[in-house]
Amino acid sequence: MNPKINAKQLYIFQEVISSGSISKAARRLGLTQPAVSTAIANLESDIGFMLFKRNHYGTEMTIEAKSFSEGAERVLRALSDLGELAENLKNGRVGKLQIGCMPGLSTLAPKIVASFMRSNPDVKLSLQTFPSRKVEEWVAGGHFDLGIVEKPQEKKELEVFPYSFRMICALPPGSPLVDKKEITIEDLEGRPLITLGDAHQSTMRLRSLAYKHNCSLNVVAETQLFPSAMALVNEGVGYALIDPITAMEYGRRNDNTVVLRPFTPQIDFEVAIILPSFHLVSRLCHQFQSALKEELDKMAVSLNR
Repeated sequence: MNPKINAKQLYIFQEVISSGSISKAARRLGLTQPAVSTAIANLESDIGFMLFKRNHYGTEMTIEAKSFSEGAERVLRALSDLGELAENLKNGRVGKLQIGCMPGLSTLAPKIVASFMRSNPDVKLSLQTFPSRKVEEWVAGGHFDLGIVEKPQEKKELEVFPYSFRMICALPPGSPLVDKKEITIEDLEGRPLITLGDAHQSTMRLRSLAYKHNCSLNVVAETQLFPSAMALVNEGVGYALIDPITAMEYGRRNDNTVVLRPFTPQIDFEVAIILPSFHLVSRLCHQFQSALKEELDKMAVSLNR
């Protein structure tokens, strides 16, 4: 496109063609007739050939103008598409997101992601499940736009937005504790326990609580994920502290026989949304973060009642 030609000239030119005359085009555009005539004259000067021939019948398109009009229509359509794209980018409705999620929330994240994509059909998204530390590392390095992880230690490479969920005690079928309204650390002394390994935050807090209350723990099984722990409880292997999100999801299964009870003193399962501190974050990412925060906020209120 000739650098002298601008979109306003093309728009006026197309309006003259559409309306059939300069005077009608001026009225439609809210311009004076001399202003439209000047715009057409300047366009003709810029491209080097005549677009309209004036005769006693009015204004007639030249043969060249017919071909030029087809090109002008393509340019104006492309500019309109570009303007729409810019508006969508500004409002975070288009683009691609790379999201990393810890395994413990891998059943919840797809539902939130799907809801966001239904509201933003032009968004493309990659959702990958990795251990929290790997997600932290990849978010900090800019390989993931956003992460959902167990709450990390303060790191300058990450922006951390934490959430806490009160953990629940999962009782195997036939447990003698089923009539209790809440389960205490003393109730679990000597009973078979399923934990998520010594390094997991829930296990460390449970051990600290047991030490404080002078109780011994009988860990008979370890697993990496809360859903796996829940499945072992369902099979009668033992008791476990479970995050309420897993408990809610597992409770929908037809084969679920696990009994859930509040656990006291309260032990929280802490998760976080993380963003990179030293890499640019798109408007789309911030838009998704807001949607994710809204869902986690509602869930925190509902599950922590």
